[in-house]
Amino acid sequence: MNLLRELVEIETVNPPGTHYEEFTSVMRDRFRELGFQVELVEIPDEFLDKNYIYSPRHRGNKRVILLARNDPEPRLHFNFHYDVVPAGNGWVTDPFKLKVVDDRAYGRGTSDMKGAIASLYLALSGQDFPVEVALVPDEESGGLGTRYLVEKLRVRPRNVILGEPSFPDLYVGHFGIVRGVVRVFGKQVHASMANEGVNAFLEASRFALELQRRYSSLEGSTVLGGYVEGSTSDGMVPGIFAFSFYRSVPPKGRGPDLDQEIVDETARELGIKHEFEIKSFVPGSMTSPSSSLTKTIEACIREMGWEPRKEVAKIRYDAVFYGDVDAVNFGPGEPGQAHVANEYVDLRNVKRVSQVYRCVMRSML
Repeated sequence: MNLLRELVEIETVNPPGTHYEEFTSVMRDRFRELGFQVELVEIPDEFLDKNYIYSPRHRGNKRVILLARNDPEPRLHFNFHYDVVPAGNGWVTDPFKLKVVDDRAYGRGTSDMKGAIASLYLALSGQDFPVEVALVPDEESGGLGTRYLVEKLRVRPRNVILGEPSFPDLYVGHFGIVRGVVRVFGKQVHASMANEGVNAFLEASRFALELQRRYSSLEGSTVLGGYVEGSTSDGMVPGIFAFSFYRSVPPKGRGPDLDQEIVDETARELGIKHEFEIKSFVPGSMTSPSSSLTKTIEACIREMGWEPRKEVAKIRYDAVFYGDVDAVNFGPGEPGQAHVANEYVDLRNVKRVSQVYRCVMRSML
């Protein structure tokens, strides 16, 4: 628990991506204590300028990938992200000070997914199974850390375990995500002459409500207005208003081309002037439920006394970047604890999952 406490108190909040260097320095020292060779790789600003969905907010915050190996030919690769979403509102305790009540550890990132990092560290203590560990930033902004790891560092593992909150089930695939921004244009005038203007905020509200209605029939979820941009003065009728667009896409489902069709058609029918910018698209991913890695993890979970379900996660995670390899997710957090106020992880599950990871390593020998 001491490790989890230390990790939660490092505020690796994304956006904009703070304290990444501090976090990776702590974990570099931890892995070296276990006999690992550790490399810290900084992601260049040029890559982030082009791909970070909240650009330019990353500027001034270094992005660091930790890559640790205890063997030149690892047989198993663990990918865990260390960035967390902002705390938000509604916390009873300080989100960045670990609080334990009835064996539940509360704090931002306990479930998603610093609890999994603690599980992995426990599993690796005293073990010499040939593994590779990647602790990556910016999963919460589209998976840029893992993307850079695979595309630029050319890391090509054969078997991958990820640790997103899934307990007690096993994820063999995940939905993808389309992210974008919808900008609505009106006519800016002085507030005293409102009838002569076109209020972009009201137009955007009308637009968003109709989009939400149309998207409600699609598989997955659509969230409009996670963040907004508009006027900075109440003395004018806003001439432009923008809101974010987020849609989860099932594996093999249609991506941004579908959204462009729906958004443009809706605007045309409502007579709304708009611009729709696609910020990123990460498709979904699937691993065979009968793959060797899936069966191995499933058997190890059963050894602990559970009967896991093999599911396709509604949340997106970084398996898709590894391409056509076995990539399975099992973590100690519960799915409903990701991104919520008063996020927690059951400390018993942190220990149980570490035993499953250790069992997988033994079984693969």
